[in-house]
Amino acid sequence: MGVNLDSTQEPRLASGPALKDTAALESENFLREFSKSFCRNKMAVAGAVTILVITSIAILAPFVAPHDPYQVNLANQFAPPSPTYLLGTDMFGRDVLSRIIYGARISLLIGLVPTFISLAIGTFLGLVSGYYGGKTDYLIMRLADIVLAFPSLLLAMVVMYTLGATLLNIFIALSAVRWARMARVVRAETMSLKEKEFVEGARAVGVSNSTIIIRHIFPNCVPSLLVLFTLQIPDAILSEATLSFLGVGAQPPASSWGLMVSAGKEFLMPAPAIAIAPGVAILIVVLAFNFLGDGIRDAIDPYMKQ
Repeated sequence: MGVNLDSTQEPRLASGPALKDTAALESENFLREFSKSFCRNKMAVAGAVTILVITSIAILAPFVAPHDPYQVNLANQFAPPSPTYLLGTDMFGRDVLSRIIYGARISLLIGLVPTFISLAIGTFLGLVSGYYGGKTDYLIMRLADIVLAFPSLLLAMVVMYTLGATLLNIFIALSAVRWARMARVVRAETMSLKEKEFVEGARAVGVSNSTIIIRHIFPNCVPSLLVLFTLQIPDAILSEATLSFLGVGAQPPASSWGLMVSAGKEFLMPAPAIAIAPGVAILIVVLAFNFLGDGIRDAIDPYMKQ
C-alpha cells in the first residue's frame, strides 16, 4: 500500500515544477509574439510614442511651459505667434502654448481616472452577472439597459448640473455613464469562458466560485479589458472636452482643452490659434490612443495575426 502511494505521489511532485516551467515558457512566448506583432504596426508604435511624449510633457509642465498659464497681461492681448509666444496669446494675454501644456494634465487625468473606475465597476458586475446568471444576471443587465437607454453625454450633463461642475464630479459623471458597456463585454466573455474545460475541471475538484472567477476567468478577460481600456480613454477625453465646451466641465481659470475651444470660438478672426490649437491637441491625443488600442487588439487577436 505504501509503495502504491509513493508511486502515485512521485509523478505529481515532479509535475509541479514542470507545469510552472511550461506556464512561464508560454507566457514568455506570448510576450515575445505580442512585442513582434505590435512593433510591426507602425501606427500603433507612433501612437504609443505620441502618448508617452504628451504624458511626459504634462508631468513636466512646470519645467516645460514657457510662461505662467494663469498670468493675465492685457497689454499682450491677442498677440500673434512669435518667438516669445509660439502660439500667440488669448483674450487675457495668457500664453496659449503654456495653457495647452497644462491642459494636457486635465485631459489625461480625466481620460484615465473615469475610465479606470468604470472599468473596475463594469468588470466586477460583468464577472458576477456572466458567471452566476439567473436573477443576478437579470438585475445587473436591466440596470445596464437603463444606463444605456439614455444618451451618455446627456446623462453626464444631468449629473454635472446636479452635483456641480468640479473635477471630482466629472469623474463621477463619466464613470456613472460608461460602466454599462464594459459590463456587457465582460459578461459575454465570462459566459463563454465558464463553459470551458478548465473551469469545469476546477469545479469538479471543489474550487470555490470566487476562486474560479479570480484565478481562472478574470485573467482570460484581461486582453479584452486592456483593449477596451485604451479605446475608452479617448472617448472620455472627448466627453470632457464636450462638457467643458458646454460650460459644465472644467471651470475657469483651469486650462482645459475643451474650455479653451469654447472660449476661443468667439475670437476666431483676431486670434484663431486660441480655439484651433487646443482642438488640434485633442485630435492628436484621441488618434494616438485609438492607434494604440487598435495595435494592442491586432497583436492579441490570433485571427488578426493570421
